[in-house]
Amino acid sequence: MKSFLLPFVLLMLLSAMSMAQKDIIEEAADLYESHNYKKAYDLYDQLYTKNPKNFEFKSRLGFCALYYPEKKSRAIEIFEDIKRNDKSPEADYYLAKAYHSNYKFDKAITHYEAYILAKGNKIKEDDKEMLRDAKLGITNCNNGKELMANKVVADIKNIGSPINSHEVEGVPIISADESVLIYTYRGEKSTGGLLNDELKEDKIDGTYHEDIFISNRVNDSTWGVPTPITNLNTNGNDAAIALSPDGQMLFTFVSDVKNPGDIMYSSYSGTEWSIPVKLNSNINSAYWEGSCSITADGRYLYFASERPGGSGGRDLYISEKVNGDWGPAKNLGAAINTEYDDDAPFIHPDGITLFFSSEGHKSIGGYDIMYSIKKDNSWIEPISMGIPLNTTEDDRFYVINAKGDVGYFSSNRAGTGGKGEQDIYTVMPGIIGERPVLALLKGSVYVDEKPVEAKIEVVKKDNNELIGPYYSNSKTGKYLMAISPGHNYSVKVTTANMEPMEEIVSIEKLNKFVEVRKDFFFYTPEFANKKNQISVNAILDSLLNQVASAEDFKNDANTMKTLENGTKVVEPVVNETKPVTNPCNGGAIPDFTALKGKSLNDKTVYKQLLEIGGNMCVDGMEFKVQVAAYRHPENYKYAHLSSIGKPEEKGYPDGITRFTMLSFKTIKEAEQARQKMIAKGQTDAWIVGFVGDKRYTLEELIMTNFNAKAIN
Repeated sequence: MKSFLLPFVLLMLLSAMSMAQKDIIEEAADLYESHNYKKAYDLYDQLYTKNPKNFEFKSRLGFCALYYPEKKSRAIEIFEDIKRNDKSPEADYYLAKAYHSNYKFDKAITHYEAYILAKGNKIKEDDKEMLRDAKLGITNCNNGKELMANKVVADIKNIGSPINSHEVEGVPIISADESVLIYTYRGEKSTGGLLNDELKEDKIDGTYHEDIFISNRVNDSTWGVPTPITNLNTNGNDAAIALSPDGQMLFTFVSDVKNPGDIMYSSYSGTEWSIPVKLNSNINSAYWEGSCSITADGRYLYFASERPGGSGGRDLYISEKVNGDWGPAKNLGAAINTEYDDDAPFIHPDGITLFFSSEGHKSIGGYDIMYSIKKDNSWIEPISMGIPLNTTEDDRFYVINAKGDVGYFSSNRAGTGGKGEQDIYTVMPGIIGERPVLALLKGSVYVDEKPVEAKIEVVKKDNNELIGPYYSNSKTGKYLMAISPGHNYSVKVTTANMEPMEEIVSIEKLNKFVEVRKDFFFYTPEFANKKNQISVNAILDSLLNQVASAEDFKNDANTMKTLENGTKVVEPVVNETKPVTNPCNGGAIPDFTALKGKSLNDKTVYKQLLEIGGNMCVDGMEFKVQVAAYRHPENYKYAHLSSIGKPEEKGYPDGITRFTMLSFKTIKEAEQARQKMIAKGQTDAWIVGFVGDKRYTLEELIMTNFNAKAIN
C-alpha cells in the first residue's frame, strides 16, 4: 500500500525533553522518514507510552503500525481513537487505510467515501495523490469483498531456514525442475557491509545493499545452505530477476548512485557465472527497468519498464530476439497494463501462461499476483490468484515450476511464519484450475561415460521452426528444456568430434505435464561396455501408460463388483480396519502427508489414496469424473457413455473445454463410476474435485489435505 507522510514538527518538543529522549525522537524521525516503519514503530511506541497526549507520537505510531504487517491491527485502535477527537478529512482517510489493511472492507469504503466527500470539488494540488489513492482504495475493497466470497484452496508456507532469515529475502527464481533456487538478499551478509549513497563504508548512517544468493535442492523438501554468487555481487544493488528454464542464463538487475536500474545477463559455464553484461538499448532505457522473464525457447523477453508512453507508472513489454539480439520493445497493451504499476512478469515454460504483479486489475491493495493466458494470440482478462495468496500487503515476483503444482513468491505479509521484513513463500497448487501442459526433458550428455558440453537443437517437424538452441553444462553434462504440445519435434544433439545424434519426439497430442529423464550417450569406437540407448518416445509411452485403470486391480482379492447392467468393474479396496471419519458429520479429515508431491499416475500411489480417503467427504466439495478435454469440443463424441448419462461441458480460461460426468460426495463413489466408464471404452477417465465452481485435481487437493488447511 502506498505511504503518505503525516505532518511532523518537533522543534519545540526537543527543547523541553531530556537528552536521552531527544536522541530517541531524532532516531525515530530518521527511521520514519526512510520508511523503516518496523524499527520506527518500537521507538514511537516508547515515546507514546511516556507521552500519551502527544498527537505527533500517536499518529506516527499509528502510521508505523499501518505499514508494519505484524502490528497493523493496532492501527485500527489508534486511528479510531484519533477520529473521535479529530474531525478532519485526513482522519477518515487514515482510518479507512487501517480498516482496509485489516480486511474490514465495508468500513474502509465508508471512510474513504467520507474523505472524498469532505474534500469536495475544490481540490488542492497537495490533495490529488491522496484522493487518487482513496478512490483506488474503494476499488481495492470492492475487489476484496468479491474475492473473500470466493476464497481459493491453497497451502501457503514460509520457505523457512536456511533461505529466510530475520533480514530481507525476496524475488525467488527457480529452474524449471526446481533443482535450483536463486534469490535476492539484503542484510548483514551484503557485499561491502553498511554503505552510504556514494557506496562508501558508513557504519553509522549506511545501509545494506542487495546481493544475489543461490541454493541447490538437497532432496524433495530441503534446500541447501545458500551462498552468494560472488561474480555477480558488487557494492551497489544486485538482484536476481529471471533464470532461463534450462538454468544456464541468469538475468540480473543492477543499480547504483548514477543508474536507476538496468537489466543485465550472465551465463553459466561449468561451475561459474560470467560477469554480467548489459542488455541492449531496446531493453534498457534512461528510465528504470527492473524485472524480466524469458520464454523456454529463448525467443521472447518480457520485462517491466517505467519508460514514457505506457499506460501507467510501470508497464510490461515484450521483445523478440532478432539475429541474435533483442529487437524493439512492444507494450503488452491494455489487456495486461493498467494506469497503475504492473511489474514482475513470469512467462511459464508453456509459453502461454503469464504471471505478473499489479496494483490494478482485481488487486485488493498494493501489488497482487495475477495471471493471463494467451488464447488465439491475445491475452485473456487477467485473473487474480485470489485470497489467501494475495493480501493487502505487497505480493510479488511469482514463479511456478514447469509442472505447475508449486509456486514461489515474496511478500511482507504478517503471519504465515514470516521471519523478516520480507520473506519467500511457497503455495500449492501453483495455478488455479488446470496446470500447464508440456514435456520437460532433462538429463545429461556423455562421451564415453564422461559428462560433456553439447548443443541441443529442437525443430518443429511441421514448419521446421528452430527452438533454442539449448546447451548442456560443460562440467556436469546436464541439460534441461521444455517443449509444448501441438507439434512433433526433432531433437538433435551435437558434441565435439562425434557424429550428431537425432531423435523424433512425438507430443502432438500430449494433454498433461510429463517429465522425461533422458541421457544421451556418445561412444568412441574403442570404448567398451556401451549402454543401450532408450528413445525419448519409449520413455514417453511408459510414462503416459502408468495411469491407474481396471487392469491394475484385477489381482486384488474382493475388488470385482457387478454393476446393474452386468458389467464387471473394479471396486477399490478400502482399509476397513481403520475407521474413516466423515468431516461432513464433524469428523477429522485423514492425513494425506505420505501422498503429497507424488503422482497419481503411479498406480501404487493411487491405491494409497483410495485406502486413506476413499470414504471421506468434505462439506462444500464434490467429486466428478472427467472424461475428456478438447480445444475443439465439437470433436468429442460420447455415444459410448449414453447409458451412463450426458457429460457436462465447461470452457476454461486456457481455451480448453472439459467434459465431466455425475457428482459424488466421496472419491470411492466416483471411482466406481470411473471404472464403469473405463469399461465402456473411456480409458482416460479420471476424478476431479470441485469447491463451488472452482475445479481442482486430486493432487492439488492432497496438498491442502482436501481443504483442511486454514485459508484465512
